[in-house]
Amino acid sequence: MKYVKKICRVCGSEFFVLKNVEEKAFYCTLECLGKAQIASGKFLEERIGGEI
Repeated sequence: MKYVKKICRVCGSEFFVLKNVEEKAFYCTLECLGKAQIASGKFLEERIGGEI
């Protein structure tokens, strides 16, 4: 298995992911994923079942 180093879009931390999922990994933790969803409004949209 090969790993690649990525940089989190939210906090800037370096993290490693498997090469085969490199294109899908953008965030180092679920916390950063949650922050990104809240910032985009997607999380709120899913919670209330419609557009904001």
